[in-house]
Amino acid sequence: MSMKLNLEGAATLLTCYAPTLVATQDEKEDFYEQLSEVTRSVHHKDKLFVMGDFNARVGRDQKLRAKVIGHRGIGNENANGTMLLQYCTDQSLAVTNTMFQQADK
Repeated sequence: MSMKLNLEGAATLLTCYAPTLVATQDEKEDFYEQLSEVTRSVHHKDKLFVMGDFNARVGRDQKLRAKVIGHRGIGNENANGTMLLQYCTDQSLAVTNTMFQQADK
């Protein structure tokens, strides 16, 4: 699903749900290939927001991926997190919920 808004210039919002950890590697790769195709189709001047449930933990190794994750990551990176981080790196995107302090739960 995608939606385009005019917010002092165009913005494109993508919402998606990634395969879970029990999905096959092929299913996961297909998902990220399709998501990458959609991302590439967005006009380069648009603000892009990719939201959803990626069933991923991206960990906290901010030094390795300084432009992708912030100092507020939690937990350890899992296989789905690795795929999400690679997608974000390839598309010059950031995992923004690692940029801000989260409530203790």
